[in-house]
Amino acid sequence: MTWKEAAIQALTRMSLRHHQNVFSRTKIIEEELKNITRDVGSIGATPTQTLSRVLQELRDEGYLDFDGHGGYTLLNSASIPESSDIPDEYSIPDRTPTTVHRIIRDPKIVSELKRLYSFRCQLCGIRIELPSGYYCEAHHLKPLGSPHNGPDSQNNLIIACPNHHVMLDYGSIELNKSILKLNNHNINQVFFDYHNRYIYRAESDKRG
Repeated sequence: MTWKEAAIQALTRMSLRHHQNVFSRTKIIEEELKNITRDVGSIGATPTQTLSRVLQELRDEGYLDFDGHGGYTLLNSASIPESSDIPDEYSIPDRTPTTVHRIIRDPKIVSELKRLYSFRCQLCGIRIELPSGYYCEAHHLKPLGSPHNGPDSQNNLIIACPNHHVMLDYGSIELNKSILKLNNHNINQVFFDYHNRYIYRAESDKRG
């Protein structure tokens, strides 16, 4: 496990433990530094300095916000259920190895947009607050991958709540700038047109 992964999981544990998502560096060290160094197998002489560097990197990547007065706010969590959380009466299915080709996305682009909108949906303005931080999703108007092959760029992205993200994916919304409650970055009209022609209208035709 990397330092970043261990730090995010530690902050997630703290948010669930205290029912809040704002912590001081001192509190993080006091409650979780030993767990973090154990998880990463670190035997370094300066774990507190390493933690400070990692917290800075997590701020830059959009996982944390810093209030300038020593408080870190967890914005995105990476809580992964443990197998021990699964009841005994459920059997774990067999597994088979597969090869998966994944599109490599730039997480910094999405993180910057989420922070720009304070994690609010551009269509409805809703911001979902979880014990582990705020939650929203990014939607590509011209989807990535075949057959659309859209670009992974901010002018092809909008920030959406899960409900609106699903509605966009399934073409139940016709899009234009006028219906956006929040619009603080440049979205290329070409991608609005693409969504309306190949996602929205295509799905409308299927529905008859």
